[in-house]
Amino acid sequence: MKKYLIINADDFGYNKQQNEAIKELLSKKLITSTSVLAVAPAFGDAARWLKDNKISAGVHLAINSDSEKNPWLSITGNAHLGRGGALYHNSKDITLHATHKTVRDELEAQYGKMIEAGVEVDHADNHSGTLYGINLRRFYNDAYDFCRAHNLPYRFPKTPGFIERQLGKTPPRIILKLHKMLVNKGEKHGVRLIDDLISNPWNMDRIGNYETLRKWYLDSLDGCAGGVTEMFLHPAIPVSDEKTEWTKRVFEYELLKSGDILQKAHEKNIEVVTWKFLNHSV
Repeated sequence: MKKYLIINADDFGYNKQQNEAIKELLSKKLITSTSVLAVAPAFGDAARWLKDNKISAGVHLAINSDSEKNPWLSITGNAHLGRGGALYHNSKDITLHATHKTVRDELEAQYGKMIEAGVEVDHADNHSGTLYGINLRRFYNDAYDFCRAHNLPYRFPKTPGFIERQLGKTPPRIILKLHKMLVNKGEKHGVRLIDDLISNPWNMDRIGNYETLRKWYLDSLDGCAGGVTEMFLHPAIPVSDEKTEWTKRVFEYELLKSGDILQKAHEKNIEVVTWKFLNHSV
């Protein structure tokens, strides 16, 4: 089976540093896709740039905030998703308070905000995995309903390799059963899914330096399976010289800017494509 690779930059709209990195990478065709956070503070800048450059993007569906101190605001402002319009930071709060209707309304509002801003949406994916059932809620049904309604392919891998890479070991049987169930539900909904997914799960303590992260991503292409694989990263320019968890994003920016992933894909006879490929391959 022929191999295809989507190279995606997540979190467009997160902040200025993330936006500037993604604009550069898209302009130089060093990535083939990006996902936009409609609830993030730099969304307006990201959306205007995409519209002006006639570049489509994914809607990076978010029902949580990354920060408790400076939370993102939901578009619907529903109290079930957070206090005072702020999206919950704690996954436990989402589990206890969010409802299917409020989640679905928020997904629609985030999509609508992108369309209103003039951005063509080419796929959907999820910030922090909150729509994958890991919070013990069946919000994956709402995500699939949303994708079916708008005819959007979705970031969920049909093969369990991503889970094994994230855990660093063979997943427990119960996790594999859950994964198979989610894939089957997606296919029954008529939603186009990718075959595999690649993203480095390590924090900076384990990464240590740029070369370690570079090697991990390049080595991951050695095992790239047939079908469509998405590799997603979170590139950003530096905030400071201090080494923090943000440094991982800077390393990913430097790696994408180097063109090494594109070169390795070429060497492995992996065709690099956009998300629109999924709309024409089935």
